[in-house]
Amino acid sequence: MKFGLMTQIQMPKPWGPNPEAIAYNNAIAQAEAADAAGFDYFWITEQHFFREIGHSRCPDVLLAAISQRTRQIRLGFSVVLMTVNNPFAIAERIATLDVLTTGRVDFGMGRGSTHYMVEAFGIDRATERERAAEATEVVMRMFAEDPFTGHKGRFFNLPQRHVLPRLVQRPHPPLWVAASNLSSYERAGRQGMGVIGVTRNSIAETRNAIRAYRDAIRSADPKDFVGSYPNEQVAGFALACCHEDDRVGRDIACAAARWYNGDNDTALNPVRFATAGGVEAVVSKFGSRSD
Repeated sequence: MKFGLMTQIQMPKPWGPNPEAIAYNNAIAQAEAADAAGFDYFWITEQHFFREIGHSRCPDVLLAAISQRTRQIRLGFSVVLMTVNNPFAIAERIATLDVLTTGRVDFGMGRGSTHYMVEAFGIDRATERERAAEATEVVMRMFAEDPFTGHKGRFFNLPQRHVLPRLVQRPHPPLWVAASNLSSYERAGRQGMGVIGVTRNSIAETRNAIRAYRDAIRSADPKDFVGSYPNEQVAGFALACCHEDDRVGRDIACAAARWYNGDNDTALNPVRFATAGGVEAVVSKFGSRSD
């Protein structure tokens, strides 16, 4: 078993002066401490438009800062949104951080958790799975080809170019995919990718999903793998607090978990959890979709 930390720069109100500067510097300090303590991973999500819940708009920039303060810990994208980013930009961002860390990058992929976040970039939610799949295929080709020979597809028309810098990890970093529901575990296994499990389920339910994942990845045809090799790993996440007093630590962790999982008055909570009407609930409260 390996241990790591993940953040999306949560910022519960009330805020004092320069709250994001404080939050970002706290994240860097946490990563530095985790590296010194022997933790294996420090991962950052890509979030857009969610006040309080997630202020990590440019994880590659923050991870680049962390890369210069750490030496051993692996730094991960959890995840890059394959729907809203151009494949050239994705490949360049991953490779740049791989160079800065001398090969300590893990590449997590996802489509975006809500309509509210994705549609702001002009992405049709009905075709986002196909768009993400095409972007993933193209990025993997950019890692493999030098120069990249170009691509003409349904969503992207990209010319031949030298995609720089080149990766330190060859043929590519370990690949992961976000699993927002338990049925995604088996699909990830067939694709040969590690699972970033962000579900809120019982131990028994999660155990069954992991078993399905193990069976799938071990019996999958390598031709169906997204990458050149399988990354048989499952990441499970829990909110925690380390404190000298067990009771105090439990109280802090439980309060943080309740807040993170919806017990707060953040206006965008219904959108984030796709409940209470999702985008339509926010539209009715704050105005048109263009607001």
